[in-house]
Amino acid sequence: MKSRHLHPEPAREIALSGLKAVMSSGTALDEWLEKNEPYHQLEPRDRRFCRRLLASSLRHHGQAMQALRHYIPRPPKGRQQMATYVLLLALTELIWLDGKSHAVVDQSVRLIRSVGLEHLHGLINASLRRCVKDIDANADIITTWRHDHAANFPDWISSQLIADWGKEKANDIMAASLMPPPLDLTMAASEPGTTDIWAEKLGGYALPQGSVRLNEGAPYRLDGYADGKWWVQDAAATLPVQMMGDIRGKHVIDACAAPGGKTAQLIAGGAYVTAVDLSAGRLERLRENLNRLNMSADVITANILSWSPDQLVDAVLIDAPCSATGTIRRNPDKLVHAKPSDIAMLGNLQTDMISHAATWLKPGGILVFATCSLFRAEGEDIAARIAEDTDLIPDPIDPQIYDGFAPVAGNDAHMLRLFPDALITPDNAITTADNENTMTHGNDGFFMARFHRK
Repeated sequence: MKSRHLHPEPAREIALSGLKAVMSSGTALDEWLEKNEPYHQLEPRDRRFCRRLLASSLRHHGQAMQALRHYIPRPPKGRQQMATYVLLLALTELIWLDGKSHAVVDQSVRLIRSVGLEHLHGLINASLRRCVKDIDANADIITTWRHDHAANFPDWISSQLIADWGKEKANDIMAASLMPPPLDLTMAASEPGTTDIWAEKLGGYALPQGSVRLNEGAPYRLDGYADGKWWVQDAAATLPVQMMGDIRGKHVIDACAAPGGKTAQLIAGGAYVTAVDLSAGRLERLRENLNRLNMSADVITANILSWSPDQLVDAVLIDAPCSATGTIRRNPDKLVHAKPSDIAMLGNLQTDMISHAATWLKPGGILVFATCSLFRAEGEDIAARIAEDTDLIPDPIDPQIYDGFAPVAGNDAHMLRLFPDALITPDNAITTADNENTMTHGNDGFFMARFHRK
């Protein structure tokens, strides 16, 4: 049977549809995958491949476009735009995922035929074979593309990173942001040895701050998921709660609480928790997560700018809405969706939230502010403004809390800035993002600050 009569692999067809949806219509990657029934019908191995190919093609879309324009100076567009998406998938798989050249070329030709562009199959075939030849020859152009991490970032993001941190560190941040994320788990039990036991049981390894790290995996298929022994949470995301210190028996408000990882941490730490969020849908997910973990909290749907508790509380955690640039590795669609106008608006919102939440605290009560942003405007600048404009007093962070991380030097003792390469792990000798099969896993980028009320 001739190859033109063969269908492409379903996982690749779904990846192609997803890439088009995310890049052309502003759809979020995870939202699209969650609603795509054919994706969920794939075998687990094919589902993992589909998501990896799709996410990697978004992470490396700028670099892959450089390669595409090299081999095809006038890329297909208009009614032939699907050919560009086929090429982006293929070039990403060849250059960054070590894809088997014969399979990638063959499947790409099948894909182009499946979308009614058979007349372009020769162009696709020839351009990809040229790329394979360059890879096999270790051509300088391949190395150049692999090193140009900034090509994937909108100019406004790369420019702001350079302005905030300098060109060299900005490039390191962008490289780390392209790393595919691992699966970090937070343990529900805090007894000594729990992390090591579950690390061995799940085939992962224990991180210094208490998480278990796995390279990958479907959480709901892992031992302990149904029994509520752990929940999924990036290692860096656990630190804001740890910064609060001993919360046993204290009343803590978790503002912007959904989907509930930090809420669960607070409950596991012995606090009585009021979880507040504006989104009823996201709070429903929080309730589901707490039910699985056999935990409970007072859950309230409200805008925290217009809501206040009946009584003053011991502590407040605000993981505020932000640009989420620190989570690009988990949400690579942000590379094609984020807009610069968001930053000023979000900075004002963060300031207003903290100022209002400060009024909820008892004298001496603790407020921890956190964002998963890489920008000073959503971190250090906000913390400085709060110290000047409210009755919140900067409160030093215990350095033992961030053991295992390499924070940014130079900040005041009440601030903690973590870049996406801050986590020190057993494989941290590998520091480049030139090939997704040889990366460290890093952490989400975060800013955190601790205050107490006068």
